[in-house]
Amino acid sequence: MLAAGVDQADDGAARWPAELSQANPGAVIVRFAPEVSPDRRREIVQQSGCSVSRWCDPGQVQLVRIPPQESPEQVIRRFETHQAVRYVEPDYLVRASFLPDDSFFPFQWNLGNATTGGIQMEAAWDIQQGDPNVIVAILDTGIAYEDFSGFVQAPDLAHTLFVPGYDFVNEDSHPNDDQGHGTHVCGTIAQSTNNGIGVAGVAFGCSIMPVKVLDANGVGGHFALAQGIYYAIEQGATVINMSLGGPDDSQTLREAVAEAHRRGVTFVCAAGNEFLDGNPIAYPAAYDDYCIAVGAVRYDMSRAPYSNVGPYVDVVAPGGDVSVDQNDDGYVDGILQQTFVGAPGEFAYWFFQGTSMATPHVAGLAALLASRGITDPNEIRTAIEATAVDLGPPGWDVEYGWGMIDAAAAMAFYD
Repeated sequence: MLAAGVDQADDGAARWPAELSQANPGAVIVRFAPEVSPDRRREIVQQSGCSVSRWCDPGQVQLVRIPPQESPEQVIRRFETHQAVRYVEPDYLVRASFLPDDSFFPFQWNLGNATTGGIQMEAAWDIQQGDPNVIVAILDTGIAYEDFSGFVQAPDLAHTLFVPGYDFVNEDSHPNDDQGHGTHVCGTIAQSTNNGIGVAGVAFGCSIMPVKVLDANGVGGHFALAQGIYYAIEQGATVINMSLGGPDDSQTLREAVAEAHRRGVTFVCAAGNEFLDGNPIAYPAAYDDYCIAVGAVRYDMSRAPYSNVGPYVDVVAPGGDVSVDQNDDGYVDGILQQTFVGAPGEFAYWFFQGTSMATPHVAGLAALLASRGITDPNEIRTAIEATAVDLGPPGWDVEYGWGMIDAAAAMAFYD
């Protein structure tokens, strides 16, 4: 079931190309100069201790089988001594690009599409799909991650990896979602992927730490937020996602965020959905020394009408717009993930909009970078910002920051 909705709270790992740049160990590709006769070609191949395996007439190349005791490099050097050989090279191997089989993946325009490209997740997944040792703490309304005392796990989180979390609203160790927002956010980061149902998540191989700091109305105080941040730090979070915010600065929240950054945690925050209501500064996103602040764009890569602008905006990511269907797929252009609206446990696939939906794209990308061993939060920020697709005026601007994130480019930044 697909449904439309509005963000209600605030409105097997593969690496490419280095490790996969491999060649067929039993053959090389040879192309002779066009004037060389077939007999002379066969003679050179035999003199090299090889035999022709296959021909490709249109390309005038042949696959040459090499002796089992020799390497392609040895045979290549031998063929290169013949003037009759135009070129010789390894028979390099390629692998199928990762394309998840989740049934609703075609509706996730935000992850990849033929028109705007989305955040280029298919190419990024060929590099990294997530390390279970990388933990993303989601500070939110909780997550529908377990069957416990009347709460039910979201079916499309059945294969998602979870580590213990905490509920700072009800003060217990079961941070289940009673609102729906946190479950949707979690799905964008790590929905169970390639499981034949539903939708995909950005960093589906990473682990999720559910930390409930917002109540059933999607509201929480700075004290609970600070508790959640310190808990995530102490429990080994690599990345913290905060798809929440408010207009007030406090020393309590600022010091918690600063401590997370000092301890090597990458902090990703929503820039706010209040542009049409005066565009107030949003905290903790505005703690720019410590946080990556994320604005939202629509399918056409223009800023979503609700998305805040300001000097603290660092990058933008897909947040959606449920008032339009710009890609003509028959559904509103929100961000699609599994959650509930109303009674917990009544799950459907909902299109939500908001900077809350944009933020987990960036947190997921940060987790994938950490999965490659890039764990310093400043280095992660640099990779994300330096590879963003520039939108608006050239360079950084208050509307788009450094631009729209490009997951594939960010993953290759330090190669």
